[in-house]
Amino acid sequence: MNTGRTDKIRKAVASGDWQAALRFWEEYAAGIRKEISCGACSHARLSEARNFLDWAGRMVLCARAHAQNRLNTNYAAGRYAPCPSRPNSSLRMSL
Repeated sequence: MNTGRTDKIRKAVASGDWQAALRFWEEYAAGIRKEISCGACSHARLSEARNFLDWAGRMVLCARAHAQNRLNTNYAAGRYAPCPSRPNSSLRMSL
């Protein structure tokens, strides 16, 4: 059940804007806490939150895997890149 309450958070997570996602999540969670404290939180609302968290967890795992792949690629490229040449010692002395 998508009521649109998690749309802002989903967009932030999907774009990798983790600060905005956390800010929107805090707002969303505060609403749920308020409903719980008033005894007005429905099973549908909790199910919506659970579905969102399942989705967000998968998105975060994908983002982590992509970041790890980029790190691995950079490491491998660095291992095969030519070594930077050292300046001639006479050049160093003249500076």
